[in-house]
Amino acid sequence: MQLPMIIVHGGAGAWKDERIPVGVKHVGKAAEVGFDVLLKHGSALDAAEACTIYMESCGFLNAGKGARPNLEGILELDAMIVDGKNLDFGSVAAVTGIQNPVSLARYIMEKTDFKFFAGDNAKKIYQKMIEEGYRRELESGIIDLDSSSPTGDTVGCIVVDKDGNIAATSSTGGIPNKAPGRVGDSPVMGAGAFANDVCGASATGYGEHIMRVVLSRMAVLYVEEGLDVMSAARKAMDMFERKTGSEAGIIVADKNGEYGYSTNAKAMPMAVVRKDIDHLELRVCTG
Repeated sequence: MQLPMIIVHGGAGAWKDERIPVGVKHVGKAAEVGFDVLLKHGSALDAAEACTIYMESCGFLNAGKGARPNLEGILELDAMIVDGKNLDFGSVAAVTGIQNPVSLARYIMEKTDFKFFAGDNAKKIYQKMIEEGYRRELESGIIDLDSSSPTGDTVGCIVVDKDGNIAATSSTGGIPNKAPGRVGDSPVMGAGAFANDVCGASATGYGEHIMRVVLSRMAVLYVEEGLDVMSAARKAMDMFERKTGSEAGIIVADKNGEYGYSTNAKAMPMAVVRKDIDHLELRVCTG
């Protein structure tokens, strides 16, 4: 058993060759941020949020500060966090004026009676979150947690803590030149991410097609049916490509800390840390 562990992806897509090392660098840093939370006895949710906040804040990945603008030049962000232990989630879509939607998604999950907010009303929930002191801002729209990208699509992670509890995230600015108000798979439970008490998954790619096959849920289902996580990731991607003819990528991790991944895109930068932060694995999954 390789617990605790964290696996991170920086988005699958047509990465320019010179940008791939940048993506790898920042998913590696994000993994270290999340794993440091685990070493300090933080929960899987704590680590997943911290890891994703780093990716939203670094400015080099398609999430948060580095997100692609829509056709009107506005950053509309989507994000989700999933608590596998309780089969729970929080989501936010098409929110503007904030940098770290993953924290808002967690607030929605933990502190409201609902699961999913969008647009201006999501921003109102964000203001309530700050007023209540659930999170503190460094400056307007930017979360302080103690701890624009031309390539890739969506960031996400899966965390398994020392007790085998699983959390998963997904966060994005969406596809290039998207229509205002467009929402992809990232905040959709079972599509952009999924986790239960057996396994977790986080997907990246063309959201319109990922939603059609609920890609993350299918990958986890394959593990529940007896496949190892690497085989499940590959089977999920084979199914996705066969059904949609589109591009995507997926990472998968089970309650024992075993992990798998697959993409049919040019590249998907990844990082994995298991047990010891000195053992950071950086890699690029290629289609």
